[in-house]
Amino acid sequence: MRVKDKNLDIITYAVSLIIKAVIIAGRFSGRARKRSLKRLAAMDADAKEKELLFLRDKVNQLDMQVSILQKRVKKQQKKPRYTIRERLFILWHMETFQIPRRKVAERLGVSRSTLYRWLRTIQDDDQTRISANKTPKEIAALIWEITKANISWGRVRIANQLALLNVFISASTVRNILQRPAPDKTPAAATTQKETEDTAEPKSIPAWYPNHVWSIDTTELYCWGLWPIHVCVVIDHFSRKVVSVTPLEGRNAAWVINALELAIEKHGAPRHMISDQGSVFIGDVFADLMERRTILPRLGAIGKHGSIAVTERVTKTLKYEWLQRVPIIRSFDHLTGLCDEFSNWYNLWRPHMKLEGHRPDDVYCDRKPEMPGPASKTVPNNIETHLFRQTGVTGYRLKSVA
Repeated sequence: MRVKDKNLDIITYAVSLIIKAVIIAGRFSGRARKRSLKRLAAMDADAKEKELLFLRDKVNQLDMQVSILQKRVKKQQKKPRYTIRERLFILWHMETFQIPRRKVAERLGVSRSTLYRWLRTIQDDDQTRISANKTPKEIAALIWEITKANISWGRVRIANQLALLNVFISASTVRNILQRPAPDKTPAAATTQKETEDTAEPKSIPAWYPNHVWSIDTTELYCWGLWPIHVCVVIDHFSRKVVSVTPLEGRNAAWVINALELAIEKHGAPRHMISDQGSVFIGDVFADLMERRTILPRLGAIGKHGSIAVTERVTKTLKYEWLQRVPIIRSFDHLTGLCDEFSNWYNLWRPHMKLEGHRPDDVYCDRKPEMPGPASKTVPNNIETHLFRQTGVTGYRLKSVA
């Protein structure tokens, strides 16, 4: 019996080494692929050739996913059994294309419990497991602090903010903590508001790299609640970075083009520019700017809500998550300062739902922080906070990434 047990241990250890080797190989392949795509994006090649190369890479990824899903469909059993080769191929595909584990069922048809069962053999035995129902009091206090500072945030965005602080807490745990009384035992106000998640925009022009696709729109605000002031909003689709939030002295082509020119001089010109069919964006002056900067203009559908959904989502955040906290807009200069602070908060402090909890500047500058693992259950001592006094919003981030 001892010989059999020893042989079984050797086989188990060998299988774990094989799985580790496949995961490391997939991770290395994914990093090499990412570096090659970055080099292609930085080359001075024609934009069409760049897009073709990125699309071929996407087709290759989708072909692999289709082959995995076809194998699952062909299995007739209620609980399909994957061979060792198929398991290794799925793990390699996940590491190469950086597929999150929470999306493995959606993309590959493999349940998360099955995936974790495959990976269980390579987990270190000496890792200490913390029970999921025993959240430290310090983390619960931090969750309440973030919630009170950002009352419009839902549980998912709060969990993303904690992940940026190197603390792993699931959205369901955040919900459970907020449904209990606050740590000081005082009655807490209802904070489980309806989440304002980012609406997915049409994918007709996918953004593959920073400054590939921008969208522009104008919105109307009121000074002293009476006099209208227009604001021009420009956003980069790849990173969701707000490249310009500029109050306009008038909603004419000259002021819009001036704001857009300043954004282009600061961040560079995009390849595509999406706008609605307002008179400013279909006029000759705007067309001359697009031609001079070699930008391809794209127009949304007439009168259709969501045709420029990315910019509309940012406009709602500006109005209802930022300016709604200001009692009244006193002047043009006051609104300019508020817009500058909004750009700083949105790009550098606020976790973004579409970016899986990362900040827009992290994606735009390719410096995404590493997300914490399930064992990260302590509050770091290097958290930096910044109070935006005019709106009362508090931002959180680690000092090491400031």
